[in-house]
Amino acid sequence: MLLLSALAFATDPVALRSAMEAEAGWELVDTKTVKGVGPVAVRHKQVLGEDCLEGSTTAALDPDVFLAAATDVENQPRWSSWSLPAARRLTAGADSFDYYQLLDNPAPVSDRFWFVHATTSVEGGARIFRWDQVDAEARYPAELAELQARFPGALSTRTNLGDWTFRPEAAGTLVRYRICTDAGGNIPRWVGEIAARSTLPGNVADLIKEVRRRTGG
Repeated sequence: MLLLSALAFATDPVALRSAMEAEAGWELVDTKTVKGVGPVAVRHKQVLGEDCLEGSTTAALDPDVFLAAATDVENQPRWSSWSLPAARRLTAGADSFDYYQLLDNPAPVSDRFWFVHATTSVEGGARIFRWDQVDAEARYPAELAELQARFPGALSTRTNLGDWTFRPEAAGTLVRYRICTDAGGNIPRWVGEIAARSTLPGNVADLIKEVRRRTGG
């Protein structure tokens, strides 16, 4: 179990977040048109040896509903394109809370899980939802043991931090998803990065479709 903690914090998370949030260094790598959503721009930035990705588009929808949907982490398995058989909120705060989720990967790839601390804020009119990985062994040993008993062989992501930003603009709400992640385990980093890049527009589209469902838009 000590290996889990060491891998989870191989990169300084404070420095990683600061560098990720800096605007310099982001490069456009693709623009994918998603049916019913439109073009989603995908950008990449390598930060302290970690691959970070961003997906963004604009939608004529309420930024507050976007924030409510993004932070509804226990119900995300219902509408996400990802298979998330386990999702649990661990603390009850409105603007600051912990949760975990588990991603069901097809064999022979092991399932992956992440325990994170999340915060929400309003900055210059933008609604922001941030999350940073926490040491599950130290903070939630019972919940970690229960999750691993339910899903034998599941591994913790080595790195998982990111944010959603919902900023009102003239054309609608800018929807931006940023994540720095490394699956770790037996997945080569370049394979994980390619997979994340290809699925990123779907993450953005999933949230937009859920907000439309909630608002009837």
